[in-house]
Amino acid sequence: MLALARAHAYRALAVPASAQDAWRDASRAAEQALTIAEPTLADVIDRGDAPARVAAKVDAHGAEPLYWLALATMGMAQARGMVAVLAVKDEARAMMERAAELDDRIDFAGPHRALGVWLATIPSAAGGGAGAARAQFERARILFPAYQLNLVRDAETLAVLLQDRKRFEALLGQVLAFDNASMPEIAPENLLAKRLARKLLARRDRLF
Repeated sequence: MLALARAHAYRALAVPASAQDAWRDASRAAEQALTIAEPTLADVIDRGDAPARVAAKVDAHGAEPLYWLALATMGMAQARGMVAVLAVKDEARAMMERAAELDDRIDFAGPHRALGVWLATIPSAAGGGAGAARAQFERARILFPAYQLNLVRDAETLAVLLQDRKRFEALLGQVLAFDNASMPEIAPENLLAKRLARKLLARRDRLF
C-alpha cells in the first residue's frame, strides 16, 4: 500500500490535470497502509476522530503512512483551491509534523519539503510564513542535498512568495545542472524535478 500511495502522489506531481483523482487514490492507499501498520487505529479512524488526535497516537511503524496521508489530504485540498486548503491546513499540518517527529527522512526529507511548501503558500495570518518555510527547506536540503525536488519546491513556493527572482533562477539552475548519473537510485525523481524546473523557468516572467 505504501508503494501505491507513493505512486499516486508522484502521478499528481507529474500530471497536474489528474491531481485531484491521484491525491484521492493516494489518500485511500495511505489510510489502508496506516491501519495495517497501526491496527489499533482502525476503530479510531472509522469513528472519525480528529486527525490531530489520530496523529498523536501513531508511532514509528505508522510514520510513513501518516506522511502520505497528510500529503494527500493537503494535495486534494490544493486541487480544489484556497478555501479547501484553509479548511484542512490544521489537520494536515498536525499529521505532517507528527510524521516529521517520528522520521523526518521519509521520502527524502518529504515532511520538511511538504511543510516548507505549505508554510510558504498559507497566509501568515493563517499560520504560514516565509521564515518558517525557509527553515523547513533548509533542513530538507541538509538531509538530502542530491534530491532535486527539494530545490524545485523551494523555488516554486518560497522564492515566488519573496519575489526573489535571483534565488528562483539559482535554485532551478542547480536542478538542471545536477548530474543524474551520480545518484542513479533517485534518477527518476530527479528527472521529474528537471522537467518541473524547465516549466517553472518558462513561466518566470509571469511569476515575477
